[in-house]
Amino acid sequence: MKKVLAVFLVTLVIIPLFYAHPVKGDEVPYVFTPTIPATALSAIALYKVHEYKYVLEADTWLMMLKTPDGAWAYRYGMAPQAKYTALALMALMRGESIARGLFNRTIHQGIYWLMYKQNDDGSFGDYTDTALAVIALKEYADFKYSWLPVEKAINNGLYYLQTHSPKTTMDKIFGYMALGDVKDLRNIEATGVNALYKAFALAYLTGENVEINSTLNDPASIALLLYSTGNKRYEEDLLKSVHFGYWGTLKYQPPDMLETALLPGFSDLKPLACPYMLKVKPKFEWEAVVLAKYYVECNTSVELSNLNLEKLKPWMVAEIARINYILGRPYGREVEYLLKNESENHWGNFFNTAYVVWVLSTLNVEVNYTPILNWLSSNLTDKYPNYYYAYALVDFHRFNYTEAFNETFEIIKKRQNPTGAWGYTAGAPDNIKTTAEILRALLEVGLSNTTTYKRGYNFLRNVFYVNIPKPKTENGIVTMKNATFLLIKDGTLVENVTGSAKIGGLDGYILIYPTKHPLLVNATPVEGFKATSPWKKPLVENQKATIGGIYLVYIVAVLVVVVVSLGVILSRRNRKKR
Repeated sequence: MKKVLAVFLVTLVIIPLFYAHPVKGDEVPYVFTPTIPATALSAIALYKVHEYKYVLEADTWLMMLKTPDGAWAYRYGMAPQAKYTALALMALMRGESIARGLFNRTIHQGIYWLMYKQNDDGSFGDYTDTALAVIALKEYADFKYSWLPVEKAINNGLYYLQTHSPKTTMDKIFGYMALGDVKDLRNIEATGVNALYKAFALAYLTGENVEINSTLNDPASIALLLYSTGNKRYEEDLLKSVHFGYWGTLKYQPPDMLETALLPGFSDLKPLACPYMLKVKPKFEWEAVVLAKYYVECNTSVELSNLNLEKLKPWMVAEIARINYILGRPYGREVEYLLKNESENHWGNFFNTAYVVWVLSTLNVEVNYTPILNWLSSNLTDKYPNYYYAYALVDFHRFNYTEAFNETFEIIKKRQNPTGAWGYTAGAPDNIKTTAEILRALLEVGLSNTTTYKRGYNFLRNVFYVNIPKPKTENGIVTMKNATFLLIKDGTLVENVTGSAKIGGLDGYILIYPTKHPLLVNATPVEGFKATSPWKKPLVENQKATIGGIYLVYIVAVLVVVVVSLGVILSRRNRKKR
């Protein structure tokens, strides 16, 4: 079975760079990417509250997200680090107690990587790397299915922690956690996420719930709160933030998603992007203007009326007027400023002028647009960034400048990449925001039935959505094409099959879809997943016993050194007397 599983794992390619849409199935947004800390901490916390289905899903993702040499980075594709490898191993050892044989090989690869990467001074990287590595190795030493000798690596790591000073609050927290020093851990002053890590460490060492509250609501923070407090509310919050079996973060910029959400058929991107968008805080006045439309799209009010217009570009002043119009506020100050600062029928350059005309005409501001549009048409070239043409196209359409309109549309068609997208400029890599802006312009001017629009639309569908069919269960057999089923019975992985599986009498099964380029991991209980303790003895007691034993080793070692040194000194004195 182990050989079969190993061959199966080799065939998995983790993160799909591009995914073509199957004909059948349910199309769903796929805009998140797994991160190791969030997924591992969630698995550890959910194991503690006996949510084994989600532990198996998270651990299966972790198994697939490891590097070829058996380690983990913050996110797949980045350089592996000891701290993330340690967290993944802690999660996997717990998962192995639910499905014996499923994660064991991966666990040993990770442990071997840690020992191989340990430095001569006992460290595994920085102080936190070393502390977490020691914690994971100590768990492995107490792991029922361990066989690699890790005692020396643990002792060397502890020696490093005892002989070096932590530099940060996080260093102190995980250092004391590794050393089993509850007293000093309690005395640490910690705020923000460090307070959550402190509570996690205390709950880990004492086995007791810790009272703590926090406004942090990212998955990793919620997992720390759940582990520390055992509060059912945090369990519910954590399960709301799971994505296809993992926890992570957006893999696209919120503004890109919100630009796209304005197109027909993409509105379900908005609720996914807004929580992340609202965390972005502008640092400058111009940035507040640029981001304002996204806050408004997320139903959040903004205040722009007190900005110094002279420090802003003309298009930004026009944007303030547009935002105030949307919010039902006066916008006369901005319109008056724009009209006073028009120079020779334009506002500085092609884009500023096209955008100002787009806004003023949207607000039905009475202006003699003819000389301005004449300036735009006479300055129309194919040398501008692509998004310039989106607003010019609408302007020329609104005012029946047919020749300029056709010329602009020809430039847009010419600039479209083979993928169907548009880059920032001609020939530049695909740009989501630019593509969405151009598609909205094509939609407004009635060109949504053109091949140009459809190709761009399909590009965005392929970026943000995938088709994931639903498995069918009938007469005790579950079926799903291109899926792999990991079958678990009596707490042990008994088989992995593709396409269909008999599920009668199983604890449950783990579905991976598709087998190549996995998008989804779903664990389904049949008779129910069960866990037996993965430890040789209770973990909290073992932490104390291990620490005590290690300190005893060091005390004995120090005494031996002292005795030997005294012996040498006395021997030299006796020689001198002679």
